[in-house]
Amino acid sequence: MQSDRSVELGPQSADDRGAAQAASRSTPLELVSAAIAGADLSGLVHAAAAGLGSPVAVVIPALGEPLAAPREAQSDIDVAALSRRAAALMAGEGSANSRSASLDATAVRIGRQVVGVVAGAANDGRPGGSRERAWLEATATAAAVAVLVREAREVGLEGSRRALLEGLRAGPPADVAALISHGRRLGFDLSDGAVGMCARPPAGDVPVEPPAGYVTLASDLGDGRLYGLLALADVDPEARADDLRSGGLELALSGPRRDPRALHDALREAELLLELGCTWPGPHQTYRLLVGILLRDPVELEQLRAQTISPLEAYDERHDTDLLATLEKFFSHHGSTTDTAEAMQLHRHTVGYRLARVHEVSGLSPYESEGRERLSLGLKAQRILAAHERLTKPG
Repeated sequence: MQSDRSVELGPQSADDRGAAQAASRSTPLELVSAAIAGADLSGLVHAAAAGLGSPVAVVIPALGEPLAAPREAQSDIDVAALSRRAAALMAGEGSANSRSASLDATAVRIGRQVVGVVAGAANDGRPGGSRERAWLEATATAAAVAVLVREAREVGLEGSRRALLEGLRAGPPADVAALISHGRRLGFDLSDGAVGMCARPPAGDVPVEPPAGYVTLASDLGDGRLYGLLALADVDPEARADDLRSGGLELALSGPRRDPRALHDALREAELLLELGCTWPGPHQTYRLLVGILLRDPVELEQLRAQTISPLEAYDERHDTDLLATLEKFFSHHGSTTDTAEAMQLHRHTVGYRLARVHEVSGLSPYESEGRERLSLGLKAQRILAAHERLTKPG
């Protein structure tokens, strides 16, 4: 974000005098109203100082340098100490509202997220009374409104949605409170978790967007797919999925994640399921469980592949055979050698010979329940790992 200018020391400027005159006729509530109307943060700080009759400083690190008023206030308020306090509060350290002998500080909050601090130099070195407290709290509220107005003006609603989802797609949230606060500013409560969603139009060249009139926390992140979260506190995810399907989108849903820290995995799961063709609705529980293994410990899924499918891949590569393709067809035709032979245009005995070779090479029989289950899981693991590689490959 573009930062406000830092305050220079020197005689009172015309802006200071104008703020003082305005504040003489204003109240703390009117300060908040001015912020809602789009007043500049620097002007709000000057108006607050004039209304309070003592110096005021605001530190919001996201906006740049501290702001203080009147211009000589930097000699009355230790803005360096105030900046350190703001950083500590934003990191969750210390009390959100604290006082010292010479400084009265109030947290600037957006939802439950602390984004900065407002401080006033108390008269005679004592904490201010109810009037001072009212002005400082109003200044903190006005500063929070100013941050939101600036954010909306600079990035817009779609940009804010996109920023939240891009951050989650990239990795787990570093600050869960900030994530929840961001979601609430967009009108979505993620505190109880969400279901991840990934969608695409049936034709890849069609612009992807939710159906008209549909409101969701979703955005196209630049690859022609719609990524989103269906907040468990706000919606029935299955009903919302049906709404999206009725708009012509193919989509996949993750399992519910009730911990907001796990929403990164929810988006990754939905993305992988869509890449695998496991679209909503459908019986994809085995794929969902294996994707969960991948997200938790990729090595475990790679070991499953190595112990089941990898020997068949290596054999096919060395001998130019089709054991793996035959096994896949066999499973897709519910274990019928006759149907498999017809689908592959082979003699039934040829299919039987190849399946016997599968048993010999892998040590697992596709005719027996345990061998069939392990080989089936290995094939699914192979598809999931291949899909993951496609999605994570640069470019």
